[in-house]
Amino acid sequence: MAEKLNKKAPFNDWWYWSECLVKRFRTIEELYKENGEPDRARQIGEIAQKLKDTCMVPVEAIRKGHKTDEEKAAISVLEEKAIFICAEMFRDILHNFPFISSTVQNFIGVKWDELTWDENTNELDEFGTVVKKKKRSGDTRFIELFWGPKARNDEGIRSGRVQDGGLPGILFNLMLAEKSTSNRAPTQFGQFMQSAANQQFINVNKAEKAGVVMNFKPPGGF
Repeated sequence: MAEKLNKKAPFNDWWYWSECLVKRFRTIEELYKENGEPDRARQIGEIAQKLKDTCMVPVEAIRKGHKTDEEKAAISVLEEKAIFICAEMFRDILHNFPFISSTVQNFIGVKWDELTWDENTNELDEFGTVVKKKKRSGDTRFIELFWGPKARNDEGIRSGRVQDGGLPGILFNLMLAEKSTSNRAPTQFGQFMQSAANQQFINVNKAEKAGVVMNFKPPGGF
């Protein structure tokens, strides 16, 4: 289980992990459509859009500038409202994540923990002979869905269960921290998201090429 967090995560953390969810949900939406589940595709697409729209309210306010104390206070109110809405959505998502993960695994005929970014996926005996050949899907969407981008494995949905980590574990930790009485503390990746908002763009690939590793999470995360 997750460790109990000492500090609430700032809005930028919620924004970051919401963006990760949106990316995974867009893939799930595609898979539902491809497997004859248009209603579920529509529902997951609506959740993704609501998450994105919710976070963009304070982000757009940040982009307009916040020099005065009044402007900063107004943005803080918008951030807290966005966090509250995201938290409500995360509760429902955590409840449904195991079902979602299981459904996608059934679609593609591969268990989540059989997929890997590692090139060598076969099990060998003591003589180097393949004794078990693990299934691999030719579609990297599946690996990224369950394990996240290759360098950021916290961003995959995995089994959908909190105890298996990934995004479910992160969401659980974010919500657990909300029960504390602490103030919100900035984090390294949260500061980057703030800078991105001020510059009116978010481009993780550019950030990584510039040496910013986008693999941060609140303390105590999986």
